[in-house]
Amino acid sequence: MMPRTTTGPQASVNSDPPVPYPTTPHQDSTIGESDPGTVTDAVVELLRQVDEVRQSTGDTFDLDALARQTELLERAHEVLTSALEDVDPR
Repeated sequence: MMPRTTTGPQASVNSDPPVPYPTTPHQDSTIGESDPGTVTDAVVELLRQVDEVRQSTGDTFDLDALARQTELLERAHEVLTSALEDVDPR
């Protein structure tokens, strides 16, 4: 992954204030003992939120929205990784 820069002009072309994005309750603690349907539901919800963020920005490039999408996708990855470790803890 490339390091983020914290200096320089903001790359967002959207001049509106950042939009708060919805979050889901943290479900990672229940994934370990759950059935595949629970894992699927958790990932589907996270991906739905990623899509909401994408739709809310339209055609603009918004670093805050991109960061939120990244966070949501990382959470979905963690849910899937945890589920796979429960199935095969190699």
